[in-house]
Amino acid sequence: MDAFFPGRTEAIVHQYPVRGSDGGPVFGEVIGDADFACPTARTEDRLAAYVPGWSYEFADEHAPPVTSGTPPFPPSAPHAAELPYLFDLGGRPRDLTAAQQRLVGTMIDYWTRFARTADPNGPSSPHWSRRTVLSLAPDHVVPTRTFTVRHHCAFWDGLG
Repeated sequence: MDAFFPGRTEAIVHQYPVRGSDGGPVFGEVIGDADFACPTARTEDRLAAYVPGWSYEFADEHAPPVTSGTPPFPPSAPHAAELPYLFDLGGRPRDLTAAQQRLVGTMIDYWTRFARTADPNGPSSPHWSRRTVLSLAPDHVVPTRTFTVRHHCAFWDGLG
């Protein structure tokens, strides 16, 4: 941990305790929160004064892998995992469940409407409020107001 966050390991380990003997999932959570989730939330906050914005969290923990190989820890829904739901990535197979296929349709509807009208909302999908993170998973597409809490953003903001 110290190689990634010099001098901050003790605080991080306190914030993200390892349960059991495998710290890999916790390390994945730390990297996801520190490098992706919280910087994205901060950027959204800064941009909100100037432009409307909609944020989402792709939450399909069983999405097909974007890259080959096995990561050293369970990736949950890693960065860019939603791309196969939106694009044909060079003919890679998309073996999706029926629920995942429905999510594909919902996501494509949102992205298409946003490209066409600068607003992702429409009659065929759940309403997506500005400045509210929409959780996108096969079994639910719902707003979440706990994004910054679940990703420990106050902790990361405090580390500077």
